[in-house]
Amino acid sequence: MRFREFALAAAVAALGFASAGEALPLAARLASRSPFLVAHRGCTSLAPENTVASFICAARLGLDAIETDVRLSKDGALVCAHDDDLVRMFGVARKVADMTLDELRELVPVKGKGLKSWPKEVLRIPTFAEYLDVCERYDKVPFIETKGDAAIVAPVLEEVRRRGLQNVAVLSCIQFDHICEARRLDKEIFVHHIFSEPRLLDELAAMGNAGLSYNYKDLSAVPDGIVGRVHAKGVKMCLRAGDSPEAVAKMVEMGLDYIPTNVTVPLDLK
Repeated sequence: MRFREFALAAAVAALGFASAGEALPLAARLASRSPFLVAHRGCTSLAPENTVASFICAARLGLDAIETDVRLSKDGALVCAHDDDLVRMFGVARKVADMTLDELRELVPVKGKGLKSWPKEVLRIPTFAEYLDVCERYDKVPFIETKGDAAIVAPVLEEVRRRGLQNVAVLSCIQFDHICEARRLDKEIFVHHIFSEPRLLDELAAMGNAGLSYNYKDLSAVPDGIVGRVHAKGVKMCLRAGDSPEAVAKMVEMGLDYIPTNVTVPLDLK
């Protein structure tokens, strides 16, 4: 294990278990935290992406939000998985939508950090409910990316509302129809359009309580004034990805509202 990974693992072990505090609304959290770090698929420096292990690591290392991807299984269960198939992470040539929850729960990743360090129970494909359990236990913002058909939005929102998290959570998607469906079904939840386009800015502004990202891989390529134009419409903004302290500092300087990251944790910023 490299020194940084060892240090992070030691920090996780030392932090102990947190108890959930009062669920502050997302707006209050964003206003009080800078940088506001979003753990992309959990803390993948210490555990495979989109596993309970990665979610717990992100929470215990102090990131503000935990991002995951949600799909529907063959039998209609909500599960956390980025890809539509299971080849990359599990070495299985099948699709998530073609397998039942019980079948999916038998799989453990073949790729990712710490495969030998975690028990199977926290490495198998999590249910959406298990992901929300971690977010609630550690009082972290659920940053939820819906995948597949827009029909997934309704059951995701139903579970979020059942837990009273509609003013805390974020519903995000690359597909704009998911964003429209989320706003149609729920007027409170913050919606975030991934890799949006300037032509959609007014529509997002009209929805209210919305944010976006644009698809710039290099911060130096971001046009001058673009953050100001988005903010002038009352829309929040992020860019990918704050994967170094320098990138995070630049994003804060640019006035971005929240920062997705694959590797940076608060310990790196001290």
